[in-house]
Amino acid sequence: MGANQQGETVVTDLPGDRWLVSLDGDHDLSTADDLLHKLRAIFRTGTTVVIDLTPTTFIDSSTLGVLLDADRYAHEHDCDQVGIVLAKDTAAERLFALVGAHRMFTTFASVEEAFAYFESATDSSNAGGAARWWERRQRIVKNEEAFRDYNDRRLQHEPVDETDDQAPIPFVCECGDKDCHQALVMTAAEFTEAHSAPNRFIVKPGHVYPDVERVLAEEKTFAVVEKQPSALKQAS
Repeated sequence: MGANQQGETVVTDLPGDRWLVSLDGDHDLSTADDLLHKLRAIFRTGTTVVIDLTPTTFIDSSTLGVLLDADRYAHEHDCDQVGIVLAKDTAAERLFALVGAHRMFTTFASVEEAFAYFESATDSSNAGGAARWWERRQRIVKNEEAFRDYNDRRLQHEPVDETDDQAPIPFVCECGDKDCHQALVMTAAEFTEAHSAPNRFIVKPGHVYPDVERVLAEEKTFAVVEKQPSALKQAS
Protein backbone atom coordinates (compact mmCIF):
# COMPACT_ATOMS: atom_id res chain seq x y z
CA MET A 1 0.00 0.00 0.00
CA GLY A 2 1.48 3.31 -1.01
CA ALA A 3 1.85 6.06 1.54
CA ASN A 4 -0.44 8.34 -0.42
CA GLN A 5 -3.15 5.67 -0.43
CA GLN A 6 -3.45 5.27 3.35
CA GLY A 7 -7.09 4.72 4.14
CA GLU A 8 -9.04 7.40 5.98
CA THR A 9 -12.66 7.51 7.09
CA VAL A 10 -13.96 11.06 6.75
CA VAL A 11 -17.19 11.81 8.65
CA THR A 12 -19.24 14.90 7.77
CA ASP A 13 -22.23 15.99 9.88
CA LEU A 14 -24.69 17.61 7.47
CA PRO A 15 -27.79 19.73 8.18
CA GLY A 16 -31.10 17.97 8.41
CA ASP A 17 -30.06 14.97 10.52
CA ARG A 18 -27.80 13.57 7.78
CA TRP A 19 -24.27 12.16 7.84
CA LEU A 20 -21.86 11.51 4.98
CA VAL A 21 -19.10 8.94 5.56
CA SER A 22 -16.40 8.84 2.86
CA LEU A 23 -13.86 6.04 2.64
CA ASP A 24 -10.77 7.65 1.09
CA GLY A 25 -7.76 5.63 -0.09
CA ASP A 26 -7.07 1.97 0.69
CA HIS A 27 -9.23 0.18 3.26
CA ASP A 28 -8.36 -3.21 4.69
CA LEU A 29 -7.95 -4.92 8.07
CA SER A 30 -5.74 -2.07 9.32
CA THR A 31 -8.56 0.48 8.97
CA ALA A 32 -11.54 -1.76 9.78
CA ASP A 33 -11.73 -1.05 13.52
CA ASP A 34 -11.66 2.72 13.01
CA LEU A 35 -14.42 2.49 10.41
CA LEU A 36 -16.60 0.29 12.62
CA HIS A 37 -16.15 2.58 15.64
CA LYS A 38 -17.13 5.69 13.69
CA LEU A 39 -20.15 4.08 12.04
CA ARG A 40 -21.55 2.71 15.27
CA ALA A 41 -21.09 6.05 17.02
CA ILE A 42 -23.21 7.68 14.30
CA PHE A 43 -25.87 4.98 14.19
CA ARG A 44 -26.52 5.13 17.93
CA THR A 45 -27.83 8.68 17.61
CA GLY A 46 -30.43 7.80 14.99
CA THR A 47 -29.99 9.46 11.62
CA THR A 48 -29.66 9.11 7.84
CA VAL A 49 -26.22 7.86 6.77
CA VAL A 50 -24.73 7.73 3.29
CA ILE A 51 -21.43 5.83 2.95
CA ASP A 52 -19.51 6.98 -0.11
CA LEU A 53 -17.12 4.40 -1.60
CA THR A 54 -16.38 6.48 -4.69
CA PRO A 55 -12.97 7.69 -3.42
CA THR A 56 -12.00 4.20 -2.20
CA THR A 57 -8.95 2.96 -4.13
CA PHE A 58 -8.85 -0.48 -2.48
CA ILE A 59 -11.32 -2.43 -0.38
CA ASP A 60 -11.09 -5.97 0.97
CA SER A 61 -13.40 -8.47 2.61
CA SER A 62 -12.66 -7.19 6.13
CA THR A 63 -14.03 -3.76 5.19
CA LEU A 64 -17.04 -5.34 3.53
CA GLY A 65 -17.61 -7.31 6.72
CA VAL A 66 -17.58 -4.05 8.71
CA LEU A 67 -20.17 -2.52 6.37
CA LEU A 68 -22.41 -5.58 6.73
CA ASP A 69 -22.07 -5.55 10.50
CA ALA A 70 -22.71 -1.80 10.66
CA ASP A 71 -25.77 -2.03 8.39
CA ARG A 72 -27.24 -4.75 10.59
CA TYR A 73 -26.40 -2.79 13.74
CA ALA A 74 -28.02 0.35 12.33
CA HIS A 75 -31.33 -1.37 11.74
CA GLU A 76 -31.28 -2.89 15.22
CA HIS A 77 -30.91 0.57 16.76
CA ASP A 78 -32.33 3.99 15.88
CA CYS A 79 -30.82 4.60 12.48
CA ASP A 80 -33.60 4.68 9.90
CA GLN A 81 -31.74 4.99 6.59
CA VAL A 82 -28.36 3.72 5.38
CA GLY A 83 -27.13 3.85 1.79
CA ILE A 84 -23.93 2.89 -0.02
CA VAL A 85 -22.60 4.93 -2.97
CA LEU A 86 -20.82 2.85 -5.63
CA ALA A 87 -19.32 4.33 -8.79
CA LYS A 88 -18.93 2.13 -11.86
CA ASP A 89 -15.57 0.51 -12.61
CA THR A 90 -14.17 1.14 -9.12
CA ALA A 91 -12.53 -1.23 -6.64
CA ALA A 92 -15.60 -1.19 -4.40
CA GLU A 93 -18.02 -1.81 -7.27
CA ARG A 94 -15.96 -4.77 -8.48
CA LEU A 95 -15.85 -6.37 -5.01
CA PHE A 96 -19.59 -5.88 -4.52
CA ALA A 97 -20.27 -7.47 -7.92
CA LEU A 98 -17.92 -10.39 -7.17
CA VAL A 99 -19.61 -11.39 -3.92
CA GLY A 100 -23.13 -10.23 -4.75
CA ALA A 101 -23.11 -7.58 -2.03
CA HIS A 102 -25.52 -5.38 -3.99
CA ARG A 103 -28.31 -7.60 -2.67
CA MET A 104 -27.35 -6.83 0.92
CA PHE A 105 -27.33 -3.01 0.78
CA THR A 106 -29.30 -0.10 -0.62
CA THR A 107 -26.87 1.26 -3.23
CA PHE A 108 -26.74 4.44 -5.30
CA ALA A 109 -24.63 5.89 -8.10
CA SER A 110 -23.97 9.19 -6.33
CA VAL A 111 -24.23 10.91 -2.95
CA GLU A 112 -26.83 13.32 -4.32
CA GLU A 113 -28.98 10.45 -5.55
CA ALA A 114 -28.80 8.73 -2.16
CA PHE A 115 -29.86 11.75 -0.12
CA ALA A 116 -32.58 12.63 -2.62
CA TYR A 117 -33.99 9.10 -2.37
CA PHE A 118 -34.09 9.12 1.43
CA GLU A 119 -35.65 12.57 1.54
CA SER A 120 -38.41 11.50 -0.83
CA ALA A 121 -38.99 8.27 1.11
CA THR A 122 -39.72 10.05 4.39
CA ASP A 123 -42.20 12.67 5.50
CA SER A 124 -41.06 15.76 3.64
CA SER A 125 -43.00 18.24 5.78
CA ASN A 126 -40.96 20.75 7.74
CA ALA A 127 -42.77 19.79 10.92
CA GLY A 128 -41.86 16.13 10.53
CA GLY A 129 -38.22 16.91 9.81
CA ALA A 130 -38.00 19.28 12.76
CA ALA A 131 -39.52 16.67 15.07
CA ARG A 132 -36.94 14.06 14.07
CA TRP A 133 -34.16 16.65 14.50
CA TRP A 134 -35.27 17.54 18.03
CA GLU A 135 -35.76 13.93 19.02
CA ARG A 136 -32.14 13.22 18.12
CA ARG A 137 -30.90 16.27 20.02
CA GLN A 138 -32.93 15.29 23.08
CA ARG A 139 -31.55 11.76 23.01
CA ILE A 140 -27.97 13.01 22.85
CA VAL A 141 -28.37 15.52 25.69
CA LYS A 142 -30.17 13.05 27.96
CA ASN A 143 -27.38 10.52 27.47
CA GLU A 144 -24.78 13.15 28.35
CA GLU A 145 -26.66 14.28 31.44
CA ALA A 146 -26.81 10.67 32.68
CA PHE A 147 -23.04 10.29 32.31
CA ARG A 148 -22.45 13.60 34.06
CA ASP A 149 -24.61 12.50 37.00
CA TYR A 150 -22.55 9.31 37.23
CA ASN A 151 -19.31 11.28 37.30
CA ASP A 152 -20.67 13.65 39.96
CA ARG A 153 -21.38 10.66 42.20
CA ARG A 154 -17.94 9.25 41.43
CA LEU A 155 -16.22 12.44 42.57
CA GLN A 156 -18.20 12.47 45.82
CA HIS A 157 -16.65 9.12 46.74
CA GLU A 158 -13.06 10.16 45.99
CA PRO A 159 -10.78 10.86 49.01
CA VAL A 160 -9.95 14.37 47.74
CA ASP A 161 -11.79 17.68 47.73
CA GLU A 162 -13.04 19.43 44.61
CA THR A 163 -10.03 21.76 44.46
CA ASP A 164 -7.37 19.02 44.39
CA ASP A 165 -5.16 19.45 41.33
CA GLN A 166 -2.73 16.58 41.91
CA ALA A 167 -4.46 13.20 42.03
CA PRO A 168 -5.56 11.87 38.60
CA ILE A 169 -9.10 10.45 38.65
CA PRO A 170 -10.67 8.26 35.95
CA PHE A 171 -14.10 9.47 34.84
CA VAL A 172 -16.34 8.26 32.02
CA CYS A 173 -16.81 10.17 28.80
CA GLU A 174 -19.97 12.28 28.95
CA CYS A 175 -20.68 12.20 25.22
CA GLY A 176 -24.12 11.56 23.72
CA ASP A 177 -23.37 7.94 22.77
CA LYS A 178 -25.26 5.86 25.35
CA ASP A 179 -22.96 2.87 24.76
CA CYS A 180 -19.71 4.83 25.18
CA HIS A 181 -17.96 3.91 28.40
CA GLN A 182 -14.48 5.13 27.53
CA ALA A 183 -12.47 6.55 30.39
CA LEU A 184 -10.82 9.95 30.55
CA VAL A 185 -8.42 11.07 33.28
CA MET A 186 -8.38 14.46 34.99
CA THR A 187 -8.00 15.96 38.44
CA ALA A 188 -10.86 16.95 40.72
CA ALA A 189 -10.02 20.62 40.15
CA GLU A 190 -10.16 20.17 36.36
CA PHE A 191 -13.46 18.30 36.68
CA THR A 192 -14.98 21.00 38.85
CA GLU A 193 -13.84 23.79 36.55
CA ALA A 194 -15.10 21.96 33.47
CA HIS A 195 -18.56 21.70 35.04
CA SER A 196 -18.74 25.34 36.12
CA ALA A 197 -22.01 25.67 34.21
CA PRO A 198 -24.89 23.15 33.90
CA ASN A 199 -24.60 23.05 30.11
CA ARG A 200 -20.94 21.96 30.10
CA PHE A 201 -19.72 18.40 29.81
CA ILE A 202 -16.41 16.51 29.55
CA VAL A 203 -15.85 14.15 26.62
CA LYS A 204 -13.07 12.26 24.95
CA PRO A 205 -11.43 14.32 22.19
CA GLY A 206 -13.44 13.82 19.02
CA HIS A 207 -16.63 12.70 20.82
CA VAL A 208 -18.46 15.88 19.84
CA TYR A 209 -21.85 16.50 18.18
CA PRO A 210 -21.48 19.87 16.39
CA ASP A 211 -25.21 20.37 15.93
CA VAL A 212 -25.79 20.20 19.69
CA GLU A 213 -22.62 21.57 21.26
CA ARG A 214 -19.39 23.48 20.75
CA VAL A 215 -15.88 22.78 22.07
CA LEU A 216 -14.73 25.25 24.72
CA ALA A 217 -11.36 23.66 25.53
CA GLU A 218 -9.43 20.58 24.55
CA GLU A 219 -6.68 18.86 26.51
CA LYS A 220 -4.73 15.70 25.78
CA THR A 221 -7.16 13.38 27.58
CA PHE A 222 -10.43 15.29 27.50
CA ALA A 223 -12.41 18.12 25.92
CA VAL A 224 -14.94 20.47 27.48
CA VAL A 225 -18.08 21.01 25.42
CA GLU A 226 -20.94 23.43 25.93
CA LYS A 227 -24.48 22.57 24.94
CA GLN A 228 -26.59 25.01 23.00
CA PRO A 229 -29.30 26.40 25.34
CA SER A 230 -32.04 25.29 22.94
CA ALA A 231 -30.84 21.69 23.13
CA LEU A 232 -31.02 21.64 26.92
CA LYS A 233 -34.46 23.26 26.90
CA GLN A 234 -35.86 20.69 24.52
CA ALA A 235 -34.34 17.80 26.50
CA SER A 236 -35.78 18.94 29.84
